[in-house]
Formats: sequence, structure tokens, C-alpha cells
Amino acid sequence: MPNYKKIFFFISIVLICPQLAFAALSLSVNPVDGSNTLRLKSAIDGIEEGKELRIRINATDGQRYQVFQRLNEPLTNEKGETLDTRALKAATIVNSNTAGSLYLQSVESLGMGEQLVYTSAEAGNSDSFVIVYTLDSAALNASGNFLGRLVLTVRALGEAAQEQATVNISVESQQNWKVEVTGGRSKSQVRVKDSDVSAQNTDFTKILFTGGDGQEIKIYQELDTLPGNAAGVEMEPDVLQLAVEGAANQGVRVVASAPVSNKRVLLYSGREKEASFAVKYFVNAEQVSDQDAGIYAGKLKYVVETEQGREELLMDFECNIQPIFTVDVTLPPEGISFDHILFNSPPVEHEVSVTVRTNLHRPYQVVQELQSPMTNEKGDQIKKEYFTLKVELPAGDKGHTKFSDYLSLETGSYPVFSSDSKGSPATFKVFYRLQGYPQISAGNFSAPIRFSLNQD
Repeated sequence: MPNYKKIFFFISIVLICPQLAFAALSLSVNPVDGSNTLRLKSAIDGIEEGKELRIRINATDGQRYQVFQRLNEPLTNEKGETLDTRALKAATIVNSNTAGSLYLQSVESLGMGEQLVYTSAEAGNSDSFVIVYTLDSAALNASGNFLGRLVLTVRALGEAAQEQATVNISVESQQNWKVEVTGGRSKSQVRVKDSDVSAQNTDFTKILFTGGDGQEIKIYQELDTLPGNAAGVEMEPDVLQLAVEGAANQGVRVVASAPVSNKRVLLYSGREKEASFAVKYFVNAEQVSDQDAGIYAGKLKYVVETEQGREELLMDFECNIQPIFTVDVTLPPEGISFDHILFNSPPVEHEVSVTVRTNLHRPYQVVQELQSPMTNEKGDQIKKEYFTLKVELPAGDKGHTKFSDYLSLETGSYPVFSSDSKGSPATFKVFYRLQGYPQISAGNFSAPIRFSLNQD
């Protein structure tokens, strides 16, 4: 056992003594703040705090030399993730040396290869200088606590011998929280048409956030300003709808549809580090026809709640509802014809459904035009008192008609229905009746009838 101790002691002396006795260049590096580690943190509110490292070179042989720096190994965090070296920046401080030439006077990224930072004067004088290190938060690719080592090397020109010093680097990376909302077709506005009745091919907003870092995040949608048109008419509830396109297993909540109103709608809830999804806007096909025509403008509001607090983002919104003023006539499947009517035949009736769609909210009339009397193939006419008309309005309809009972059809144009004062849409039934009578001519009888709209 005593022999082993003597051997170990002898070897230690052999390894250490040459450095003490023969070193012509020596190098020391120390963080200016007095610590033993170069500690960098991600910027807060865009303010980057630099950390300074002082490099001292003691030169004794009068030979010119250079100083290089490099990362000894990639910086990794507790998850084994590697920090993008482009996030680490360095620059020398001008005039921090007394002789020689400083390089790296503009900010550059660190790397695994050697970077020249200093060349001594011709006389190879001893010198010192300062390098400042910063963290580029925009280039951070992961969050966590990263550790690594920085190696500085001093080497005489033309010589292979060198002196090295290492300093530990610690990077505390918390990716800056960032959330953005942009329009799909226009950066700052969402535009919807009354023909956009589904989430396909309609306008949308894209919501993107980064730097979640495992905290709970909730994103809501609500209306900041109710959409209104130039006449001051506000959009009715449930006209505007939304649906979210994104993965349900990544926090997206509304995957079908939900109304857009002053009430909050939860779009996202989760703990993802980063996520993006689209909110698509369209109109309720059943409700939009009851809305006044016009261009409705308002503001959409997105409320983002995190553990750090709450923030709101606004987006301009516009919905263009075109004027609607149409009448649709639905005939029975067999059509309308009066075949083989005899003098003693029971009355024959046919029913027609009339629907008026309008969003102008001005009074109107449904006009029927009987262009000629009802005749058969030979031109024989039906006596008008036996060809009659009745209009049946649904319960609660505030429109009116003079044909609440069967009345004879006259040739020419005349209203069969008049709307209420608000010009509300309407659906009603028209019944045509043909009654046989003595001396009625044989044949198949028909008459051209046309419906149109007339607005007051």
C-alpha cells in the first residue's frame, strides 16, 4: 500500500510542473459579475440583459498570438432538448483592450467552430478584453434550463501549442408568451356574405400562440361591438355562426357550430406549448333571410386568459346581406288542370303555395294576373262565376286578403295578398275551384295565371 501512494504522488508532480515552469502564454476567463458561471436569461418585455466575460492573457515570450472561442458541446436542458446555437450571441466591447485587434465587434452567433476574437500586437504583449454575451429570444426553439461550456483558446501564431480555459454557460429559456389573431383574407378584417351558409370556403381568423410552457390557456370569442348597418339596425341573435378548425385533442372546443353574440364562446382550453387553429364565420341560412339588408359592421373580440393574466384582441367584422324580394309558387305534384268537367260534377279544387322572401321591411302586395278567361281547346269560356279563388293565411299572419272566401276570378291584374306594415315575409295558400254547370262545354280547360310582387 505505501508503494502505491509514492507512485501516485510522483505522477502528479510530473503532470503539473511543466505548466508552472514553461508556460509562455496563460489564459484566464472570469464573468465580470464575479460568479463562476455565465448565466443568461430569456428577455423579458424585449429587454435583453447582456453578461460580460473578461479574458486575460499573460504573454512572456514576445511572440504574437490569437484568442479563439467556441462552444465545447451543444447546450441541453433537463428534457434532453438542444438549444439552437443561433440564440446565443456574442460581441467584443470596443476599447476594452489596450493593444492588439479586437474582432467580433458586431453581434454574431456562437457555434461549435472556432471564432477569432482577438489578435495581439506584433510584440505579443499581455492584454485583456471583454466579451458580452446575450440571448436572442426570437431564436429560442425550446424552453427550460440549458447547460453547456464555452471554451476559449490562446495560441501563438504558427505554433501548435495552446492554452485553454473553459467557463460554464447556463441559459434559462422561457419562450416569450405570444398570441396573434389575423384575418384569413384580410389581415385585420373578417368579411362574410349572406350566401356563406356553411363553414366551407368562408372567411376566418387564424389564432396562433407560442410560449405556453405548460400553463393553462383559455381563449374565448365574443362580440365587442354588435354589428349594425347604416340605418342603425343591429344583427339579430343567431344570424352569425362560428366553427373552429383544429385538433380536438389539442384543446380546440367548438368543432361544429355556435352562435356569435355578446356571450362568451370557449374556443380553446389546454396546456399546449404552442398551437394554431382557425375560426370560420358563416350565417344561419334560416335566420339570415329575416335580417334587414345592408352591410353590418362590428368588432370581434378574443379574450385570452393565462396564469399571467388576461388580454384582449380585436378584429373588425363585416357582414354583407343583399336585398331579397322574391316570390316562389309551388304547384301540386300533378300540376293544375281541370279535366272532363261535367255539369253535374262536384267542385274540383287545386292548391298552390305562395312564399314571399324579403328583408327590405317595406309593405308589398302579391299580385295575380289572369291573362285571359279559362277556355278549352275550342276556345269555349268558363263562366267566371263558376271559376273561383280563395286565399288562406296561416294563423298569426298580419297580412290581409279580400279573398278570405271564394270569389270569382276576374281577368287582369289585382292583389291577392297585402303584407303587414313591416313588409314581413309570408307564406300562404291559394285555392282554385272549378264548378260544373248546365251547358258547360266539354274539354280540358286551362288559363294562364302569373304571380308578381308589387312594393309600395
